[in-house]
Amino acid sequence: MVDNRVAGTLFVDMKYVYLYHKLGFREEATDIYTKRYPGIKIFIESEKQYFTFEGHDYPLTAHSDFVTLELLDRLLEKGYSPSDIHLERDGITLCGPVKLSFRTLAWGREYEGWLSEHKPSPGQVFYTSQLSGGLIDRRYLVNLDGALMSTGLFEHDALYDFTPIPVIELEDIPPEFIVDSTVLVAYKGAEENVVIPTGITKIESGAFWNNCAIRTVTIPDTVTVIGGDAFVYCESLTAVNIPESVEDIGDDPFAGCLGLVVSNHSNAFVNDNGVLFTRDRTRLIHYQPSLVAEEYTIPDSVEWIGKHSFYNCNNLRKVVIGPNVDYIGNNPFSDCHYIVLENRSPNFVYADGALLDRNRTTILHYSHGRDEDEYIMPDTVRTIGRNSFWNCKRIRRIVLGRNLRQIGYNPFANCSNLRIESNSPNYVVRDSILYDKDVREVVCCTDARAKEPVTIPDTAENIGRNSFAGCVSLKEVSIPGSVRTISRGAFSHCESLEKVFIPDSVEIIEKWAFSYCYGLREISIGRNTKVDKDTFTGSEKVKVETR
Repeated sequence: MVDNRVAGTLFVDMKYVYLYHKLGFREEATDIYTKRYPGIKIFIESEKQYFTFEGHDYPLTAHSDFVTLELLDRLLEKGYSPSDIHLERDGITLCGPVKLSFRTLAWGREYEGWLSEHKPSPGQVFYTSQLSGGLIDRRYLVNLDGALMSTGLFEHDALYDFTPIPVIELEDIPPEFIVDSTVLVAYKGAEENVVIPTGITKIESGAFWNNCAIRTVTIPDTVTVIGGDAFVYCESLTAVNIPESVEDIGDDPFAGCLGLVVSNHSNAFVNDNGVLFTRDRTRLIHYQPSLVAEEYTIPDSVEWIGKHSFYNCNNLRKVVIGPNVDYIGNNPFSDCHYIVLENRSPNFVYADGALLDRNRTTILHYSHGRDEDEYIMPDTVRTIGRNSFWNCKRIRRIVLGRNLRQIGYNPFANCSNLRIESNSPNYVVRDSILYDKDVREVVCCTDARAKEPVTIPDTAENIGRNSFAGCVSLKEVSIPGSVRTISRGAFSHCESLEKVFIPDSVEIIEKWAFSYCYGLREISIGRNTKVDKDTFTGSEKVKVETR
């Protein structure tokens, strides 16, 4: 599921704001993003839900519209003339020696469903993209002179050179490596010393997620991309290399690897005494948790602080944000138990323990090292960022501001002592549990409330992402027949939960929904309910009954 937000406000979804920055757009004024290309400038009016290209306005109201924006940027960055690019209702037409008509589709079900029912006609391209783990994934299928291809449109230096690139299928790959073409999708083994097979070109986001067996990983010099969260929570990992071949790295691949030392050999990156940057030092990717310093000043060169880049760095007591930082990813300082910040950037405000954007409309982080146990949210705040209060045990009371309209995932997960009050018309508190205004989505139940049995109202259709995460006291929850979705991580780390009945109305249980529920013994699920992989990761004792 996407972040909890007011209906009709897709334009403020944090993933798309991240996409603007990833594509190189900068916020010139409140909610207005711009980027210059040779001979042209594109404007994004996020609040008004459109972008401007060649004097015409185009909508940003559906997921496929953002695919169109990404494709437009890709074509312009490649060097195609704006005059040869024509935006259509459902995509883009590229005119020139070879004419291509791109139909843009939302990633996932829309794209896969379209391909299952249609084939591109000559000169037609079915195109999709998504932002995942800090990197942009792209797929397409093109018909050139009757031949269907999924490569060749963007790989060559010359414009309009669409020579296909052979698709490589690796052979003799050990079964513990789950591989798609040359992409390592997942590692399912339990070896302490892992050598990734030669020929792999990309390590997918989350490929080694929470594998606590591995101690060392050797990455071959065929790998060019390491996805975000690739090694997240690999607690035993002590050594990994970045080979010379690596050109791009997503959001901190090493978050939660407390004893890890990264050996960098790539000219695209710099490892400065345990702090990993891009070569030009404008993006900070990873701060090594084992560093003993209590204070760190982010260099003046840094413009981008990546998601979770300081995760669980509990020797730190203070971080100084440099004057040129203009983008901060999902709470880089999450689970830093003692930290406070000093802000020197004009693009942010640090007040009452909270780091906000310069307009005070988005909360990015709340410092665990703050002494106070309550936070009264300013009425300027429209968005609570992802993971922003994550695992803050000290805070006991939060009052949501009047203009709040979007809550990112996980903001209050594991805030075990928290009570929430709402002054926002978009969110209500019932029986000490936070819901959207129509009580259709469970947004957050804290452990303080979970000490008593929970009955979810029969208006609820979605149990939101990580909405009960860390409720270690939760023993009993009643899920009504109105619920259709149990979102990712919804009941993760509910360690006292023993038995759950899932009604037939539930269409899907997403990954990690019941992960690390160590006490869970029984769960009854209807035969028509889809259960994602990794739903019960770490819940080793559970017996799943299918009705």
